[in-house]
Amino acid sequence: MIIIGKCPYRVSLLGGSSDLSWFVKEKGFGLCLGFSLNQYSYSVINLLPENAKKGILEYSTRETYSNVNDIVHPIIREVLIDLNLPSFIELKTFGFASGGAGLGGSASFIISLVSSLCSAFELNLNLNEIIEKACFIEINKLNKPIGKQDQYLCANKGFSSFNFYDDNKVKENYLSKSMLLTLRKLVNNFYLIPTYKTRNSDSVLSKIKSHENSLEKILEIRSIASKFISFKDDRNHMIEELFHNSIRDSWEIKKSMSNVMTITLSEQYEEINKLIPNHWIRLVGAGQGGYFLISSKINEKEVNELSNNKCLKGIFKATISDEGASILKV
Repeated sequence: MIIIGKCPYRVSLLGGSSDLSWFVKEKGFGLCLGFSLNQYSYSVINLLPENAKKGILEYSTRETYSNVNDIVHPIIREVLIDLNLPSFIELKTFGFASGGAGLGGSASFIISLVSSLCSAFELNLNLNEIIEKACFIEINKLNKPIGKQDQYLCANKGFSSFNFYDDNKVKENYLSKSMLLTLRKLVNNFYLIPTYKTRNSDSVLSKIKSHENSLEKILEIRSIASKFISFKDDRNHMIEELFHNSIRDSWEIKKSMSNVMTITLSEQYEEINKLIPNHWIRLVGAGQGGYFLISSKINEKEVNELSNNKCLKGIFKATISDEGASILKV
């Protein structure tokens, strides 16, 4: 039997950077609002015979292993060490976006991998336990300078919001029916535009703490997200107005931080802004590359008519995933 772990990528909308471990430790909590994207990482597991002498791993390259400690790929190595599996595996991985694209690719991959292995070896972990294991491996074993928003937004279907606390607790925030309906309507006009610039998000994130006024700026970003998430007015036009204002205000703060925008990205940003009438444009992820997210004021047909423009190459609609992390058995 072939086991396939499948996990969406994510689009973070509000609260970005406030989930970072150092910020949560200093200021007590961070939070996020975002949605799982209808693009996925896949981890395909084939259980090898008990007498197999080596395991086979195929990702962007191919390696075999007889000892998990010798595996080159850091995430695969640490996952296999942590799970302490009784036999070798054959693994093939597939994905829409690599790490460094700003869509939570690393989190999407590790959750698809842990999910597939838990199913293949009948390890009794629920979704939250899988998410927390993914967080632990990335943050504590691989020492990545990240928070938990990617893992939680990727693994949970549709729109979701979470608070992350200094005592390691996570609380899912309630989003009213009116808010969810409004957000789903708005996302119909969201598009992702590749910058064709990949970057090491760990490198970008590790420098944020040392940026001038970074603590104060992230506090502002957290405050904006908190005000939107706790908004009590059920009128759709009021939710929509506050949402657009919140995204714009957060982005102004984020792009004022060094290492977020480059000259090339600023030029592409301005070109997109001229071509597509919009409510706002912002980078998703840590900065310096990945994808621009745009909230368009024109319809899909009109956007497609512009898509041959050089700065819009590869543009696609940011459709919501209503699956979350899942398992397929073939």
